[in-house]
Amino acid sequence: MPRSSTRHALTLMIGTLASRLSGLVRASLLLQLFPQAATDAFNVAWKIPNLFRELLAEGALTNSFIPIYKALPREEGRRLAGALFAALALLNALLLGLAIWAAPWLVGLLLQPDSVVDFALAVQLTRIIFPVLAAISLSALAMGILNAEERFFAPAWAPVALNLVVIAVMLLYPGQAPILALGVVLGGLAQLLVQLPALLRGRLLPVLSGLWHPSLGLVLLLMAPFALTTGARQVLNLLATNLLSGLPGGSITAFENANLLFSLALGLFSISPALAYYSRLSGEATAPERFLATLTSGVRLITFLTVPAGLLMFLLAAPAVNAIWNLSPAAGQEQTILFTIWAVAPLGLAVFPWGVNNLLLRPFYIRQRVRTPIIISLSFVALNGLLFVLLAPRYGLTGMAWASVAVGWLQLLVLLYWLRRTEGFSPSAFAAHAGRVWAAAMPAAGAAWALVAWLPWPVGWLGWAMQVGVGGVVAGLVYAGLALALKIPEMTVSARWWRR
Repeated sequence: MPRSSTRHALTLMIGTLASRLSGLVRASLLLQLFPQAATDAFNVAWKIPNLFRELLAEGALTNSFIPIYKALPREEGRRLAGALFAALALLNALLLGLAIWAAPWLVGLLLQPDSVVDFALAVQLTRIIFPVLAAISLSALAMGILNAEERFFAPAWAPVALNLVVIAVMLLYPGQAPILALGVVLGGLAQLLVQLPALLRGRLLPVLSGLWHPSLGLVLLLMAPFALTTGARQVLNLLATNLLSGLPGGSITAFENANLLFSLALGLFSISPALAYYSRLSGEATAPERFLATLTSGVRLITFLTVPAGLLMFLLAAPAVNAIWNLSPAAGQEQTILFTIWAVAPLGLAVFPWGVNNLLLRPFYIRQRVRTPIIISLSFVALNGLLFVLLAPRYGLTGMAWASVAVGWLQLLVLLYWLRRTEGFSPSAFAAHAGRVWAAAMPAAGAAWALVAWLPWPVGWLGWAMQVGVGGVVAGLVYAGLALALKIPEMTVSARWWRR
């Protein structure tokens, strides 16, 4: 693995860890300071700007902008960024007006007629919180510029600003859901503003010269497949929320909590390394051997990280969830915590396949071979939705979590087959590496589980926190030892670096 890619991946991983941990604090305080009725309504309202978030922010925009921006001279890149800035500002203004007017209809899409969620409160919160989309969209543009220039520190830490602002608002105004929604908007603005110093230092601020640039059409063209697949995922999210709204109270918040832990694992051990590799892969698209070597290195690293993380999430779900959310929960939240445990455990087994898939999809977009990933992504989104519909009525949110596990593994197999054909990627070499990683990770996670199950622990929060902390340390030590014994390259390189 190139040293610069390693450094960039570590920068992103540390920033992502800070972001996800502060996000966990935010989610924990939500259950401690707000009753169940407020948290379910808030999560429904927050879901609505998120329906557009991956399209106009972190997903489609970033992935389509970076390759085009990197191919342009510096000043042309700034003009492209300026045109995109203007277009985003205009589009967000139009969406804001539409969302305020159509809020009751949008909330109605997410809730079943007999849902226990407070409909009126969800509509009110939607109208307050929706402007956060504009702040996050422009923040994502700043992230794209800085990531393309391989200046990863500011964008990696920017989401922490959002979480800190929301945490402060919750502590100052506990139980007041409308003020919480306003705090989210202020947090999104903070996420944008903290990146301005890095843009100024690098002389990377967008140059505003109108709504169009010759390369903007190519960005939009490359966004189209992302938009299609992202739109399908958001339809899936809408379906999931609708199904959850028909389950007992707390199910919507519990599923959000479980996805937050799942996103923590993916963000730290997959998305951050993949983003560092994506920038480098974009620059090596014309050198097939280097491209394949970098892709292989990235997949191996993500496998090395996601397998033990996912197994620990599966086996230590109960103490982890209790340590985060079961401090002094507000009225009705005990059921939410139990439901969260039921959803978190299965999702642990989805961390590895979804983590690897996140990088395996990117070569198609770098080479602008977009039809294959569109077909693959849409097919598996449809399968996921079908499994949600089939499993949710009988097995609740646990069945929905297992649906995500099954879809992740099936998609991994399909992507490995296609990349063998298009890039010469070796599934057999990948399987051999993954087999050694699993051989090291399973005893390590098993040792942590045995320790938690057999030793006496203090009652309450301290006991849960100790189980997670001690179990994680023991698993890490056993995993490191077995990885060295099995001569897994990623561990061997880390050991050499540590000895230096």
